[in-house]
Amino acid sequence: MVTTTTTIEQMLREITSHPALENDFYRAWTARPFGIRALEVFARNYGAWVKSFPDALAVLILSTDDLEAKGEYVKTLHSEMGYGHADKVHWVLLDAFLSQLSERMGHKSLLDRDRLEKNGDLLPTTLALIRGERELYAIEDRAFGAQLALEWQAYTMLRKLYDGARNYLPLWKNPDEFHESCEYFYVHIGAAEKDHKDESLHAVKRYARDTESVARITDGYQRHLDLIAGFWGGLHEATMKLAA
Repeated sequence: MVTTTTTIEQMLREITSHPALENDFYRAWTARPFGIRALEVFARNYGAWVKSFPDALAVLILSTDDLEAKGEYVKTLHSEMGYGHADKVHWVLLDAFLSQLSERMGHKSLLDRDRLEKNGDLLPTTLALIRGERELYAIEDRAFGAQLALEWQAYTMLRKLYDGARNYLPLWKNPDEFHESCEYFYVHIGAAEKDHKDESLHAVKRYARDTESVARITDGYQRHLDLIAGFWGGLHEATMKLAA
């Protein structure tokens, strides 16, 4: 168990240098505000991924019979779904921020999910991530590695997205109202993602039995990170075309 645990911990130490977290999209997002057309692409694609994640997580819960591991993932799903409060579901909080941002940019309803889903196609890299995520979550050992990757990159992801969101703070006349609008980010930067990291690691350690199981966990972990990196790469290319 010492060697298998060490392999997993080494992966986690190296995650911040992976293109899933160190990429051109984040650099552009944090450097300056996007125009409304680029924000449409961001809202459509990132919003679709965030909304699809609880369904993928439900697949993961079905993929294991281990009660303790299943319990860890149920806790994560319960958090994603706002602990049973519809207005606190994570993708609903994201929609609220984007709707308020759109209104303050003088484009009321332009970033609303219903409009974007009717009028905007998803990028191929977004479809690859959403489909690939569900496929990975259906294969037991690889699913645990995939969820580990998701949760261990999520805190840095949300922190960088929040850093970029602060570029729009001047659009709010009252700074307090801006921070009220940012509940989606604060939920994650606070306790949620820290808890999810612990839950995913506890679940993985129950399955890191030998070199073969660790190899499968590592495979799922790397595949998911690569899909996430591809997602941000595709989003950067699409938004930069609109910014040119």
